[in-house]
Order: sequence, then C-alpha cells, then structure tokens
Amino acid sequence: MTTLAQKLGQIATLVGESQLITDTDAVVNYRVDGQQPVGVVFPGTPEEVAAVLRSAGEAGFSVLLRGAGRHMYLGDVPGPIGLVVSLSRLDRIVEYDAENLTITAGVGTTLDALQGAIGGSGAFVPLDPPGGGGATIGGISAGNFAGALRMSYGAPRDLIIGMTVALADGTLIKTGGKTVKNVAGYELIKLFVGSFGTVGAICQVTLRLSPEPEKRALLAAALPPERAGRLAREVIGSNLEVATVDIVNEAGLRRMRLSLPLTIEHGMSVIFIGLMGDILSTTRQIQEVRGLLEGGCAQLEGVEAEAVWSRLRDLPFPELGGGVIGRAGTTISSALDLVELLASSPNWWTLVRTGDGLAYVGIEKEETKTVEHLAELRQAAENAGGYFVLEAGSPNLKRSFPVWGECRDVDLMKRLKDTYDPSGTLGCGRIRPGT
Repeated sequence: MTTLAQKLGQIATLVGESQLITDTDAVVNYRVDGQQPVGVVFPGTPEEVAAVLRSAGEAGFSVLLRGAGRHMYLGDVPGPIGLVVSLSRLDRIVEYDAENLTITAGVGTTLDALQGAIGGSGAFVPLDPPGGGGATIGGISAGNFAGALRMSYGAPRDLIIGMTVALADGTLIKTGGKTVKNVAGYELIKLFVGSFGTVGAICQVTLRLSPEPEKRALLAAALPPERAGRLAREVIGSNLEVATVDIVNEAGLRRMRLSLPLTIEHGMSVIFIGLMGDILSTTRQIQEVRGLLEGGCAQLEGVEAEAVWSRLRDLPFPELGGGVIGRAGTTISSALDLVELLASSPNWWTLVRTGDGLAYVGIEKEETKTVEHLAELRQAAENAGGYFVLEAGSPNLKRSFPVWGECRDVDLMKRLKDTYDPSGTLGCGRIRPGT
C-alpha cells in the first residue's frame, strides 16, 4: 500500500521538492474556512499543473486551486482538502498584441501587473474586481469577478477570448484564440469562467483590452433611497452613455470611510454616476447629468474620482475580521425595486450596481437575526426572478444558511462535473457537495 509520504513524494518529483509544502506551520496559512490541506504545491508551467492534477487524482487527493488567495472566502465550507494547488508561479505575460488590443498571460499574473505591462500604450484592462489589483487573473476568471465597470465593459466571461486549461486527468486543452476574429467553436470558455476551479485549472488566458478613456469623472448626489432609485432608472433609460451607476446607503458610506463634499442627511443614500470617454463627449454628458440631479452634487475627477471608484470597488470585499456579505442578482428593473428595501435594513450596508442588476448587502458582525434577514433578502430576490448568494460569512453561518440557495440546474452541473472531472478531484465541494 502506498503511504501518504510516498504519494506526496510522487507529487514532489513533478515540480521539485522546494515547490511542495507539507510542514504544518506553513500549511496552516492555506486553510479555507478552517479546513487545512495536507500539502501545498506550486507548479510552474501548464504542463506541470496537468501532471500534478493527474497524479493527485491517481493518489486520491482532493484538490483546491488557488491564485493570490484573495477570494477564498467564497463558496461552501469545503470538505477535506488533500492538496492546495497554487497557480501563483504561472505569472508570465506571454504576449501583448497592441494592434489587436489583446494580452495573453499566465493565470498567476496579478491585475496590477497586467495593467503595468500595457501602461502608457493607450489601452487598459477593463476589470475592477472586489479586492483590487492584487488578485490574479486566474482567480478573477475562475470567479468571473467584476465591479462597477461591468456595466460598460462586461465581466471576465465577456472579455476572455482564449484560454489554456488543465483537466483533472492531466489533459491540456486550448479553447478560443488570440484575436476576436479567430474565436470559433464551442463556448468552452464560458464553462470554465465562473466555475471556481471545479471542472479544470485555467492556466493561461487571452483578454480583450479597451482603449484608455481620455477623461473620467464621477458625480455624486445625496438623495432619499426612492428618489435615488428613480434617478438611476431615468439615467439608465436615457441616451446618456454613463459608465457606472451605483447607489450606496448610509451604512455603506460609513464602511467606505468617504469624505464627500455633500450634505448627507440621516436616512439618505448617495448615487454615484461615472462617466468616461473622450474629453468632448464626457464634458457634455457631465452637464446633462448635473441637470438631472436637480440640486447640489459633487463632481470628482482625476485622483479624487479614482479614490472613490476604488472604495466602491472594495465595498463588497470582506475586511480583516470577516463579516457577512450577500449578493443578489436580478433584472436591472428588479434591482432598482430592491433599493428601498435594502436601504432600510437596520445596520446593514448596501451597494446596488443598478446597471448590472446586482445588489450587495453586508454587516460587520453576525447578529442573532442574521439568518432570518438573509432569508428575507433571498426571498425578495427570488420573487423578482433572481437569486441570492451568501458570499462571505463564518463557517457556522455557511452551514446554517445555504450559500448558493436552490439550484434548478443541479443535474446539468453533475453531468458537466462527471464529464470533465469524473474522479471528483477538483473543488472540494465549494459550490455544492460533489462539485
């Protein structure tokens, strides 16, 4: 019978002994919701990733994939973790095609590194996930993470046009291409993006870039929640080419620790309207938006605007010490209908990304009625034809309140899992048991 030490030794031969950690004091840093892996392995190429996954499956190790670790708070409490496979060493920028506005990079590359590689070229990566630029492009892709810019530019699922993926049986596959025109075939990219590493390990991606806007501005106004919702509906339904429309309640403003040049009375929310584009059209639209606000508003540009956008980006990101965060997804119209309900939640901060139909809610510490309130919010979202996900919370909360809610497509998920990971090696049950 092969011992645990022998199984780990086989893994070490694939990547080098220095790239496998088994020391308890070091491995503890890779716990997820209290579950500690047997070891952590750091493959350095897609081929090594594929070999590690194949060997792990043969040895009976369950595998949890990891990038920078910034979003490991998401998902169900995992089952026993055999190996954490860190993809952080896959951090090489393979190609920047300035003519076709695409960039190809290993998934261990951080968003900051990607932006830095193309800085000054007139292009940028239009992604602003919660947690910021320290996240890896692999983690962002696996979770399909996006922020306020999703309204104008789309999420990773819309921006990724090619990828290399290692399957659990050690097969390396490529899907998509390096340019938009060359993308053909089945939409496998949309299977792997957002799958949380449960059907394959994304090793390399090609992203579609966008031209850098000449001018960016952010307008903010303090309004009663119902008025903020009506204004957002009016702006989104107009001919204005706004980039972002976010509504934050009073508790959310405290969490953001913002000092805005606004008079914000008790019970009011603040609507943030972002504009970006060429100088002439953006300047014109600023004046049109100011006319809609019917009163005082703050206009932020340059460093000030970027600072507020950064706070809005990170509002739905758990700070040190944890807390509870939930996300509702509905139609745009239904999300606007939820604004008043969410803003009235006592002690709970709320952020409604009105142009995407997404609403985030949270509280710094769990309360006795936390589960009851989460259930109320889930019911409201489902009544509107949407969903509600518990994004962050203690392991006990995740065990008492279903993280993902009811899934109508569970049979389809199981069939996909059986096709791409028949041995059940990947995921450790973070999406639901068996996935």
